[in-house]
Amino acid sequence: MAGIFDTLKQLSELRKQAAQFQKLLLNKIVEVSSPGNEIKIKVNGKMEILNLEFSPEVLKPEKKEYLERLFIKTWANAQKEVEKLIRKEIKMQLPNIPF
Repeated sequence: MAGIFDTLKQLSELRKQAAQFQKLLLNKIVEVSSPGNEIKIKVNGKMEILNLEFSPEVLKPEKKEYLERLFIKTWANAQKEVEKLIRKEIKMQLPNIPF
């Protein structure tokens, strides 16, 4: 019976650590720019966009398709950077969990 209670206690502790980790990620910010700085995206560790900036030259109607492609590439780069950040934070905060 003690084994079950130990397991429940460990699960409770893991939940607390996960909640703390999620709060930590909210405060971690990643900023990514497109190669020509035409788009800048600021994202938190939960992959929520906090800020999005476009340079005036890409906001012209004739550059619509270019802007769309550029945004997709820049957003993908931002996601990769957040994933790197998450892996780094997991290693620091939860060193016993292989990631």
